Amino acid sequence: MAPQLYFKRKVTFLAGMSLILLASCSFADQPVESSDKDSQNTTETTTMNVMQKMNRKEQISFSKQDLAARLDLELDAVTLSGATPVTWRSSALGCPKPDTQYMQSLVPGVLIMLRVDNTAYRYHAAPGLEPFFCPKNMVEPQYTNSSDA
Repeated sequence: MAPQLYFKRKVTFLAGMSLILLASCSFADQPVESSDKDSQNTTETTTMNVMQKMNRKEQISFSKQDLAARLDLELDAVTLSGATPVTWRSSALGCPKPDTQYMQSLVPGVLIMLRVDNTAYRYHAAPGLEPFFCPKNMVEPQYTNSSDA
């Protein structure tokens, strides 16, 4: 086989494998922790509908509704502290589950900060995808470009 043809086939194979790897690194089953008024924590899984993209306003609304339901509160008890574009360090979106491996890649996203009384709550998301609750004990710092600091 000619060296050029061999190289072309090798590159095509590697490109295809890269696409398969990226497709398999879905954000569809992000772990979330739930707590009720008695502070009992359980783990739930949410499934995102990747066919229906959410804009930032919808992501914030979803997060507020989820937190109100999670804490069994009225929706107006939940206030928005901020929604900031961030870059996550991996496919864990800043909330890695213990003993789980994630693709190490810079991932654009959003950090949604909510407040109920004097308690802050974090929701993490990738662009257009359903946000998920991230408990304080699982938070991973987002990527910061050292040249920006």
